[in-house]
Amino acid sequence: MVEALDLILEQPLVGMYMRYRRETLGLTQEDAARLMFISVSLYRKLENGERAMSADRIEDWCAAMDAPKWMLEKMLSLALPRLSQLAVGSWPPVLRVEDLEHLEALPVPAFFHRSPEQDVLAANGIALGAFPWLAPASLDTERPVNVLEQFMTVPEARELIINWETVVHRLLFALRVLSPGLVAPERFEQILDSCRTNPDFERLWAAPMSEELYNDSCVQVRLPGMDAPMRFTMRHYNAFHPECGYQLFMLTPRSPETPTVDPLVID
Repeated sequence: MVEALDLILEQPLVGMYMRYRRETLGLTQEDAARLMFISVSLYRKLENGERAMSADRIEDWCAAMDAPKWMLEKMLSLALPRLSQLAVGSWPPVLRVEDLEHLEALPVPAFFHRSPEQDVLAANGIALGAFPWLAPASLDTERPVNVLEQFMTVPEARELIINWETVVHRLLFALRVLSPGLVAPERFEQILDSCRTNPDFERLWAAPMSEELYNDSCVQVRLPGMDAPMRFTMRHYNAFHPECGYQLFMLTPRSPETPTVDPLVID
């Protein structure tokens, strides 16, 4: 399968991600080459962008570097765009009627987002009732409502989201790391310009991101009219059949006993 693909010379950003992960782990290029079972010379060419990265090679690198899923997706999106499931699109969006019906039928707050910039394309009635400040923009407006912009500029967001800082930090990290090569530079700057009005922006933008924090899927919410806060698990899903250029984002009720970072259990 991989051999039949037309390989695309990766952008320098692929090497940037390789170097970022390697240095985060405290490894030398020699260490990385040994873990991938390739020569140091070949590894240096891959990291310098002098050799093409096949899907097999990317998978080998991610395994050797114990890379998280988001890094594998990012590497694929840069080196082999046709394999990537990350959505890239324009405004206004074209949404299928069947998808909108599916969204409205879900019994929990649910949205269609464009990732990685986190533009809101659609929301079901439950989501609009709980988070009216995340309602999608009308199609005749200049640009979409953006989750990060709303979290950073709407006072209600900080009042309702108990772990606001954790959620925003993860969203900012995803924007910073995943956007290059996927998000139009002008759209990227629009989002940042809005977020910069929040005095916490620069600190959160530059803060390091641990694996544990990145995998924290818990959102704690103070919903109006409820005595106790609610805990939700946030998830993004890609549609494979039929494919679409947007992701389903859902908030599902989370048990108080479920740990904030729930480890994967393999039987």
